Amino acid sequence: MIRSARHPHLAPSSAQETYPQVPDYLQATAITLGVDGVSVTLLPDAGLRVGSIVIGGRELLVRENGHPATWGIFPMAPWAGRMANATFTDLAGATHQFPPTWGEHAFHGRLYQGSANEQSISGDGTSAVMYAPLDSAAGWPLNARAEVSAALTGNATAGALTITLAITAEVSQLVTAGWHPCFRRFLLDANLRSEIGTEGVLSFAPTGVLARDAAMPGLHLVDAVQPAVDGGVASPGSGATWDDPFVGVTTPPQITWGDDVTLTLTAGPAVTHWMVYDPDEALCVEPQAGPPDAFHRGGAIELQAGESLVVPLTLAWTTKI
Repeated sequence: MIRSARHPHLAPSSAQETYPQVPDYLQATAITLGVDGVSVTLLPDAGLRVGSIVIGGRELLVRENGHPATWGIFPMAPWAGRMANATFTDLAGATHQFPPTWGEHAFHGRLYQGSANEQSISGDGTSAVMYAPLDSAAGWPLNARAEVSAALTGNATAGALTITLAITAEVSQLVTAGWHPCFRRFLLDANLRSEIGTEGVLSFAPTGVLARDAAMPGLHLVDAVQPAVDGGVASPGSGATWDDPFVGVTTPPQITWGDDVTLTLTAGPAVTHWMVYDPDEALCVEPQAGPPDAFHRGGAIELQAGESLVVPLTLAWTTKI
């Protein structure tokens, strides 16, 4: 078992959070799910993402902050992680160019910057479904459909949110997919809108981590696995300790915020890699079906017309709030 880097130089901020739970421009279509002591906000017009999870008055997620790749929990499709040089070649041999979103590369697919064209919520307010096309209008040249469902159970003491991403191909194509949660480094008191408690730390037991590609910084070698080592103690100003995909994760990872909240992340069988990114301001733990840059390095999943790739993620919590 290893843990993400600890940051003893950090402390919860007493300054009031400036970002609202739901920005004004997303209010009209926002969906709220609720059970006793728990509120989950889904945002169809912000990439079909989970925008907020408040448990016992504590916000777990980084809120909307002006950059679509650094808040909430968003689905990654039709590729997960980084795609080298923002290009890929499809099964017919045609090469496609995408707008760079991370240096000269493109990351996290197209869905997270899109909007749903249909949505529904259950009568009891505990589940919902959002749908969106993945087509040329959405910036993807090979037609597919995306569906994101969410189901909430339990209460603030013990409960779970299951979110499921399904990508259905309308023509034969290569895809990868996953989830990109941005958890808070410190929990936010949702009423006072200030941080409280102790730092969130990830614990998990990977068998290894993909080696970094020295020739292309920020990318990884899919066929070179190194031992995974503990994140240790981070130094002030050192930046993220991890920005890497881990493999061999068979026991669900856990994030603990002291004794207040324990969150267990359980992904579906399609998940092969867990990308972890741990800057000072967040803790991103990202299950992916397929490795980063799979279109170039191998590991992408070939779907025939009518076939689907399904990636569920369950976030189960226990609290002592």
